[in-house]
Amino acid sequence: MTLAGLMKLALKQLDETPEDISEYDELFRSYANMGYMIALRLFLKPRESFALRTDRDGRADICALPLGRVVQAEDEHGGAAWFDVAADGSSVTTSVKNGRVTLLCEVEYPPLRGDTDEPRLPEYAHPAIADYICYRHLSSGNLAKQSRAEFFYQSFYQQMRALRQQGAGSVTRMKNLYSVTAAKYRG
Repeated sequence: MTLAGLMKLALKQLDETPEDISEYDELFRSYANMGYMIALRLFLKPRESFALRTDRDGRADICALPLGRVVQAEDEHGGAAWFDVAADGSSVTTSVKNGRVTLLCEVEYPPLRGDTDEPRLPEYAHPAIADYICYRHLSSGNLAKQSRAEFFYQSFYQQMRALRQQGAGSVTRMKNLYSVTAAKYRG
């Protein structure tokens, strides 16, 4: 669903006419992006891999990357590499010196700006953004509006809890998986 479609859905849920979109356009875009960022940062946590070259000290520049957090680092052979991100987030220092390192990172996506922009969420989660718009719009109203806002708030978070983080539930390490089967109990 596009940003324009999400805003129209929100208007319908609020019992407003879709022709009134111009009155709410700027505010709804802001609310849509707030909900979108909550969905990405707290629930989906999208991940991407980046291959970087390190210098003689094991440092690689990460300033230009859309990183939220470095999850793991691997050397050229796929082995785990030690890493530390600089306090200012400008570089990462690894145990791989003068080599290639692959970083698995949680990434930041740009906000929704154009009417045709679509949230980079599973299709089933798109209506949750419209719910967030409705929640924010109604939450500053009178008691009856705040009561309606609570419904949209709960609906948004219910749909967000259905999202699974990328990589959640996956086996991530196979090394020494069966080595303990020969262990004997000495009591």
